Amino acid sequence: MNSKHNHYAKKFVQMDKEALYTLILSLVIFVFFWGAIFILQNCQATLWQMPLWFVVSCIGGYLLSVVGVAVLIKYFMKDFDLEDK
Repeated sequence: MNSKHNHYAKKFVQMDKEALYTLILSLVIFVFFWGAIFILQNCQATLWQMPLWFVVSCIGGYLLSVVGVAVLIKYFMKDFDLEDK
C-alpha cells in the first residue's frame, strides 16, 4: 500500500472514531432525557410553573447536548482536509 493511500485511509479511521463518539453522546443524551422523565414522572414539584420532569429532561437535555458537543469538538474531532493535494 502506498503512502498516499495509507494517509487517506487514516482519515477515514478518524472519521469512524468521530462518528462513534457522536453516537455515544447521542445515546447518553437519550438515556438522560428518558431517564429524567421516568424518574421524575410522579414528582409534583414545578419549576417556572412547569413540571420538574419537563424542565430536567428538556432544558437539562438541551444543556447536556450543548456541553457534550463542545467537548466532542474540543477533544475528539480533528480538522483536516479529506483531499490529498
